[in-house]
Amino acid sequence: MTDTSRCSRSTFLKVAGAAMLASTLPGSPSFAAAAPLAMRPIPKSKTKEQLPVIGLGTSQVFASRGDAAAMTAKGDVVKTLLQEGGRVIDTAAAYRESEGVVGELLETLKLRKQAFVATKFGEQGRDNGIASIARSFKNLRTDMIDLMYIHNMVDVDTHLPTIKQYKADGKFRYIGISDTSNNQDKLTTWMDQIDFVEFNYSVDTREAEKRLLPMAKDKGVAVFVALPLGRGRLLNRVKDTPFPEWAKAELQCATFAQLLLKFVVSHPAVTTAIPATSRQKHVGENLDAGRGPLPDAKQRERIAAIWNA
Repeated sequence: MTDTSRCSRSTFLKVAGAAMLASTLPGSPSFAAAAPLAMRPIPKSKTKEQLPVIGLGTSQVFASRGDAAAMTAKGDVVKTLLQEGGRVIDTAAAYRESEGVVGELLETLKLRKQAFVATKFGEQGRDNGIASIARSFKNLRTDMIDLMYIHNMVDVDTHLPTIKQYKADGKFRYIGISDTSNNQDKLTTWMDQIDFVEFNYSVDTREAEKRLLPMAKDKGVAVFVALPLGRGRLLNRVKDTPFPEWAKAELQCATFAQLLLKFVVSHPAVTTAIPATSRQKHVGENLDAGRGPLPDAKQRERIAAIWNA
C-alpha cells in the first residue's frame, strides 16, 4: 500500500465518520447529508428515468450575469447542486439572461451531462414560438433540451404541434406546460398531451391539491413545483419563530426552508420542487430537505398549522 492510498483511506474514514456523526445531530443544517436524495420517477419515461425531488429555480436569481465574482458564485451554486445529488435546473426565456447564464456555466464547468435542464417559451404565434425556441438552443449551448414548456399557457393550442414535433425529432426529451397564475387549474385541459406540468404549490397555497395534483397523478404527468417557498414570503412570516423541536426529531429538519420543502415533496404527485437561490449554502440546505423521512398526512397538517396560526 502506498502513502497516497493510506492517506486516501484515512481521509475517507474521517469523512465517513463525520457524516455518520452529523446524521445523529438534528441541530446541524447538514445532518442529513449522508442520506441519499429521494428520487421520483418520470411517469412517461420509456427508460424509467427518475429525478431528485429537489432542484434549482433560476427566476430572478440568475436573471443577470453580473461581474466575474457574481458568475463564480452562480457557478458554485450549480456545482453544489450537481455534485450533491441534484440534477434539475429550471429556467425560461422570460427570465432575462437566465438561459444564457445556465448554458455558459454548464459548458464552462463541463457539467452538462449531469444536469436535467428545463426551459420555457411564451410567445404568441407559431413563428414567434419557433424563433424563441431557436434562441433557447443557442442560449443553453445545446442541440437537445431535456424539457421544454409552453410558458404561462400562452397560445398553447398553436404551440403544441410544434413542441410535439421537436420531441419526435429528438430535440426535446420531454414537453410540458407551465403556469403560476390564479388560473393554473386550466392546465388540466392539456394533461393528456404532455409529459410535465409546472405550477405554484406551497404550504399556504394549496388549491393544487383539489384538481391539479390528483389529475397529474392519474394521468401520469410529472410535476415541477414552482415557488415552494413563496418567493421568501413564507420564511419572512416565521423569522422570529423558534424552530420546532419535533421537526428536528421526527423529520430531520434544521431550517424552516427545509420544512417547507419537505411539505411540498411529500405530496405523492410531486416530482421535483424547484426553489430559487443564488447562494451555495442555501442550495445545499435545500437538497437536504430531500433526504431522510418525509412527513405523513398528520405531520403535513402540523407543518401547515405553523403558517396558518
